[in-house]
Amino acid sequence: MKIHVLMWTSILSAVSFTVCLRLLQLFSIIHWSPIGWSKKWQLFSGHIPLFKWMMLAVMLLIVAMVLFFLSEFCTAIRADLASFVLSIVVLVLLEWWMSGTVELKKLSIPIFVLLATHLRFIMETSMYHKKAENLDSRSKMPYNTGEVK
Repeated sequence: MKIHVLMWTSILSAVSFTVCLRLLQLFSIIHWSPIGWSKKWQLFSGHIPLFKWMMLAVMLLIVAMVLFFLSEFCTAIRADLASFVLSIVVLVLLEWWMSGTVELKKLSIPIFVLLATHLRFIMETSMYHKKAENLDSRSKMPYNTGEVK
């Protein structure tokens, strides 16, 4: 695993996901606050909202890194199907955590699309680089290619 690919993929995914959540909340597409966890857990209650958004981005960065790492072991599963199923599971768990019940009529399609897009980006990148690493390791010659024999 190349660490710089892991870092840049996770950073890009966490920052873009946070910005998209903020835009969805700004234009009232979602009717809940993505930083509402700070009230529920009574963390950072005295801090400004920018700090809460930054903490959300850091948490998403950690989740993206773990998901990237775990996706390397699942190269046999197609990334689009895995991200689709995983985004459904995460959406149902998110709705259950926020409201206590899950109603299929009230599931948020924009959040599902956002989840599916970012999960596919992370998983596809991870699987691609893992397969490329395997191909590179197989094509190495046992001798130095700079020497003429």
